Amino acid sequence: MASGKILKGIGGFYYVLDEQRHIHECKARGRFRKDGVTPLPGDDVAFVLEGESYGFIEEILPRRNELVRPRVANIDMAAIVASADKPLIDYMLVDKLLISIVKAQAEPLLVINKCDTAHDDMIEEIRAQYQDACSTVLVSAATGEGLDTLKERLRGKCTCFAGQSAAGKSSLLNALFDGLSLETGGLAKKTDRGKHTTRHAELLLLSDFSGTVVDTPGFSFFDGADIAPEALYTYYDDIAPYADTCRFTSCVHAGEPGCGVKQAVEKGEINADRYQRYVALLKELQERKARRYD
Repeated sequence: MASGKILKGIGGFYYVLDEQRHIHECKARGRFRKDGVTPLPGDDVAFVLEGESYGFIEEILPRRNELVRPRVANIDMAAIVASADKPLIDYMLVDKLLISIVKAQAEPLLVINKCDTAHDDMIEEIRAQYQDACSTVLVSAATGEGLDTLKERLRGKCTCFAGQSAAGKSSLLNALFDGLSLETGGLAKKTDRGKHTTRHAELLLLSDFSGTVVDTPGFSFFDGADIAPEALYTYYDDIAPYADTCRFTSCVHAGEPGCGVKQAVEKGEINADRYQRYVALLKELQERKARRYD
């Protein structure tokens, strides 16, 4: 039995990279469907060959983590691509993606693209919002600025690229990988919204096999159904350190008396805009919890 990693799955076929760097087209055994298990890109698997390059997946090894959407497994790092120019950055989407990444126990990286055409004050505004939440890399897919730094961050890791559509994920990947020609959607006329181009998650191999990158659909999804409102702050690396200074252990950090988090916001130690979005998301989770038995 051979071992390998699923690079992608299309129409019930899975493309597995073995330890000798050969790719095999495989089907999953029927018992996986019976057990409600779907093989995912990133899965480490055991498989048997029925021919030179065709086989069957026999076992899916335990996953270190799994993202819900995009559905990928065993991610070491997640790179959130945001635009410093058009389209305007969706801060709430970035916040929700960060929560998903921290929840999956993966390393977050904010990749600020289109720095060649953006105003410096916009770049600094984005950096200020997330300077205590995650590390950032400034890049331009158009000019190549920052790509060497980004490549170094990708080395030795399985990295998921995600973010809002038209922020430049596909353009970045095309610039990072020689010979890659992913479709780029650009901006739809009238709305300045991105056109959805990527159809499925797929692991791309760095040219020297030093790491893998996942290109994922542009419209990302956050489901906070399994996050208790009182635990939301634990997914904020820039907010959680101040929770121990609150007067009450039951504090949810939305302005209660003696709230250390609120005091840190007032002192400028926590970004005020990001905190207000935290409060809005907390309210959303609280309302969802209150309606769950309706």
